[in-house]
This record gives sequence, structure tokens and C-alpha cells, in this order.
Amino acid sequence: MGGVVGGRPRDPDDLFEAALDRACGEKMRSDCVPGAHHAGKTAASQVWGALANTKWSHVNGDAAWYSFRAAGDMIAAIVGNGTDYMDYYCSAMYPNVPEWIAKAMETEGWSHSHDDTEICSSCKKAR
Repeated sequence: MGGVVGGRPRDPDDLFEAALDRACGEKMRSDCVPGAHHAGKTAASQVWGALANTKWSHVNGDAAWYSFRAAGDMIAAIVGNGTDYMDYYCSAMYPNVPEWIAKAMETEGWSHSHDDTEICSSCKKAR
């Protein structure tokens, strides 16, 4: 479920979300300044740019893709301070995976690639 006003709780059953929280969550929460996300300089906004329209693949064969809204929704859930997807929506250049995010996610078994595949915003699957 995406785009919940006021945010949603973290989903521990979503393997990618749990990995992102372990790998980048503390950094996203530590530099979270209300209203600063659109500067593209906070960790949360950089993660948005790394998720939006980027394919992530796990060593076990799982894959994850996120639309603009779904990426913001997940970040809001991980940051957990009452923000929602609009606080992160289009908050950075995309698709852009900074090295610190790529390395952090590699420790969780995830790697990224970019392609022109359109991602369904409701089911998060490639069309």
C-alpha cells in the first residue's frame, strides 16, 4: 500500500524494505530535517533518487522496483517521523545511486541497474 497520508509503519515482511532500513535507515533518520529533503542533500532524498525507477536485484533472485510515490512511501515508513511520500517525492535526481547507498545495499546482497522498464505504481512490477 503506498501513498498513505501521514505515513505508514515499516513493513518487516518486505525483504527489500527491511534491508534498506538496516543498510541506510539510521543515516536517513539522523539527518532528517523537516523541509530539507528537496535540497537533494539529505540521506533520505539521496535514497529516493536511488530507488525511483531503479531495478534492484538480490543474490537470491528477488527483484525490487519502485515508482516515485512508492519510493517516497518506503522512505517515510523507514524515517518514521510522521512524514509521508510527498515529503520525499522528486527530492533528488533519479535514477542516481550514490556510492554509499550502493555499497550499503551490497552488504545486504542487493545490486542495482537502470533500464527503461515502466514500473506499475500499484503492484510495483515491471510492465
